[in-house]
Amino acid sequence: LVDHFIQNLRERLKQPLPGWVAQKHLMPEGRELESLSENLHPAAVLISLFPQDGEWVFPLIRRTLDGFVHSGQIALPGGRRDGTESDIETALREAHEEVNILPDQVEVLGITSALPIPVSNHLVQPVVGYTRNKPDFLPEPKEVAEIFTVSIKSLCQRDIQYETRHFKNRDWEIPFFEIDDHKVWGATAMILSEFRTLVTKLI
Repeated sequence: LVDHFIQNLRERLKQPLPGWVAQKHLMPEGRELESLSENLHPAAVLISLFPQDGEWVFPLIRRTLDGFVHSGQIALPGGRRDGTESDIETALREAHEEVNILPDQVEVLGITSALPIPVSNHLVQPVVGYTRNKPDFLPEPKEVAEIFTVSIKSLCQRDIQYETRHFKNRDWEIPFFEIDDHKVWGATAMILSEFRTLVTKLI
């Protein structure tokens, strides 16, 4: 039987979302704010919950050092839309390709707020789902260097930390979550900022 948390999350995702109000708490200083544009490529990521040790957890990945714009960063499984796919189909396909979450085992609960990522020219739609058992994770070696999990409770307890980075000839303040010695920042942190706003009152 699916527990109350999943049932309550499904209902919460049907209601108005906090959106930008929650996302901006983890927005890096200096991030280019561009309005939603038809020129942004559609993409989707999957927040895929599963039960482990009495808690609901979900996987994050560390991307390989491939030289591209998000090289080496912590991310949710996901990627660009292919052809006429829906956002949900994109998220499920990409999660299958990157970490071996089987699409037919995922029950989709809903979506959170889409987030434009100007630096890579994408509009990312987060999709939330769950599986009844832990997936048999298998990283796609060209894209995924590591898979690790974070619990809902742990995410909600993370303090927002800050560090200074120097680019464009000046210092910028970058907010991040630290999870298992990984710094989660940028778009992924902004997506998780909204997600934890949604789930904090449900746990």
